[in-house]
Amino acid sequence: MVPLHSNISAILLARTAKDSTSFDSSMLYLILALVSFFVLVIVIIFLRKRVVPLFRLWYISLVHGRYSFEFLEFFKENNLRNPHNSCVKDEITLHFMVFFRPLKNAQEYTTNTRIDFDDIPYMISEKKLFKLKGVPDCVNITTFNDARVKVVGYNETLQGMKMKSLYYFIDNQFLMGEYVFPELLRVKPVKIKETLSAKYLNKVSLDGDVFYITDNEGNKLCYEYNGFSIGIKYLYLGDTGLTQVLTNLFRNGSDGRSNFVKALHNDEMLNRF
Repeated sequence: MVPLHSNISAILLARTAKDSTSFDSSMLYLILALVSFFVLVIVIIFLRKRVVPLFRLWYISLVHGRYSFEFLEFFKENNLRNPHNSCVKDEITLHFMVFFRPLKNAQEYTTNTRIDFDDIPYMISEKKLFKLKGVPDCVNITTFNDARVKVVGYNETLQGMKMKSLYYFIDNQFLMGEYVFPELLRVKPVKIKETLSAKYLNKVSLDGDVFYITDNEGNKLCYEYNGFSIGIKYLYLGDTGLTQVLTNLFRNGSDGRSNFVKALHNDEMLNRF
């Protein structure tokens, strides 16, 4: 018969061994959890400069869209390349300036026919334009003082000729359109001028490489052939507020020059990315 004290000793030793194993496992899990937590903290600290901007970009894309002013401005602020093609290689400001500082040797005409662009109503929003034309092929942004300016464009063809249709928005309202014909081997300036004259000027002969046409509502068309490409711009001047934005930008005087230089500088910075 085994003595009683031997049984008690065996039971105590077994319990001690079990408690020790349980203690060791709990401590191991705790240590692993703490190490994992500290590793996670270190990773977040070192990667936050990348993780936070990526999360912000995802949020902007989700809320505003990939063609929004906010989305494109994010890339400028973070010194990143614009993910979309650029509509214009020079400054957007210069495309408006031709209506407020007339080009040299330009001829002036008036018409009784309303000047419209591509059957797209002036003052519509970008969202409505996208519904009519689809996703754009290029996008640019800039600011005129506090006003947000965006250009969206589409690559199109007209009677076999490649052209680009550009739509200029100020504070999300369509204000100016432009046709650009880059392939002069296929484009005949004479034919384009004849078409414009037939529509607006009763087939009056148009001479020269630059001219303006103004309708009864004050809207303007500018035709320019610079030897490399042909551009036709259509500006709506029926909205007092937006017209004032442009007038303040290009007006004479120190304030106007200062605003123009500031906008030109900002334009260059935004278009670089």
